[in-house]
Amino acid sequence: MAYIKPRSVVVIGAGVTGLSTAFHLAEKGVERVIVVDKGTVGGGSSLQAGGIITMLMGEEPAVRARSRSLDLFERFGRVLDGYDFHQVGCLNLCTEQSLADNAPIRDMQERLGARFEVLHGQQLAERFPDLQATEADFGVLDLRGGYSEPHRYVPALRTKLEEMGVEFRENEPVVGFDVKQGSLSGVVTNTSTLEVDAAVCAVNAWANQLLSLVGFQIPYKNFVHERFVTKPFPQSPRIPAVNDNILNGYIRPTDDNRLLLGTSAHNPESYEMSGSDFEVGHLEPDKAALPFLKNQFVQRSPMLEGVDWDYHTVGLISFAADVKPVIGPVPGVENLYVGTNFHSGGFAYNPVAGQLLAEYVVDGETSINVDIFSPNRFKGMDTEEFLSRSIRHDDNSWQHHASLRQVRH
Repeated sequence: MAYIKPRSVVVIGAGVTGLSTAFHLAEKGVERVIVVDKGTVGGGSSLQAGGIITMLMGEEPAVRARSRSLDLFERFGRVLDGYDFHQVGCLNLCTEQSLADNAPIRDMQERLGARFEVLHGQQLAERFPDLQATEADFGVLDLRGGYSEPHRYVPALRTKLEEMGVEFRENEPVVGFDVKQGSLSGVVTNTSTLEVDAAVCAVNAWANQLLSLVGFQIPYKNFVHERFVTKPFPQSPRIPAVNDNILNGYIRPTDDNRLLLGTSAHNPESYEMSGSDFEVGHLEPDKAALPFLKNQFVQRSPMLEGVDWDYHTVGLISFAADVKPVIGPVPGVENLYVGTNFHSGGFAYNPVAGQLLAEYVVDGETSINVDIFSPNRFKGMDTEEFLSRSIRHDDNSWQHHASLRQVRH
């Protein structure tokens, strides 16, 4: 039977993944694309993101997906007014032992088109004068990587979508789905029922609140994640975006001459949401995070000695049980799709996640193999038991995924 292209699609969630999905749906010719959010555009964790971008992941499908994201970020830098992809490189710092252990992964990354350099000790400091390194420090520099500023990206993408005819419905929570004979025919909000051919759930931390309405749950946990930002320096810090797997954190410049830092070294406990009324503004940074960063990262950048700290952002990151994104058709419900649980790499994944979701909806298949991201992969798991227990960020159950711990972003 021929695949029938949908004429109307609702995207639930106006964060970066939802906006990207709407962009790709509209570009693929869907006549009516509606973005619905229980809050405002970017009002969840998207505007709180660190925004670090790299393709140096530990598994082939993830490398292919992130490579596609880099293509799209480069394109968005050309077509979105007010947005720049700061392609300053992404440096993944590690020990010599970790570098050696991950040699086969680098071979795979290079085979898939990654362009990187391996730097050591003084080479790091010479390349990046505001970065300090010892002879025990090694780094893999993703030459195509870098960072984006969420507060530039989100409004620029929204403006582009409005030009493309995408409709926005803010402050309109979804309260139900119309499903007839196993196929979705409508999305019910607190004000109306939207009769559509398909829907995409692109919310992140509260995905299960929506998916439970159709009897599906994902085994994932949310964690509070905060970023701290210094006051501006007289000139732009001469460092790339850095995932520091030695000091257990990350640091990057900003487009207004600041430094942004984050960490999960305090090993937070999973955060249980307070139902559909949850708002990101309810979150507070962990008291242990900033003292750790102050003490540790002055070793990495002397610019931080005695620096004044200006502000912080706080959001939620979501880890599926196997620490892989969840992208694809919702089991048991035709024409309903989900894109969520990008751990702390949601910003780096969003361009390709939106493209893959649009391909599922419009074409019935994706242009790259992302079966490992399928929502159906949890079929034999006791999801209810997983959701019932509290765990910590660094529990051993999901440490197998790390490649130089690069999946932080």
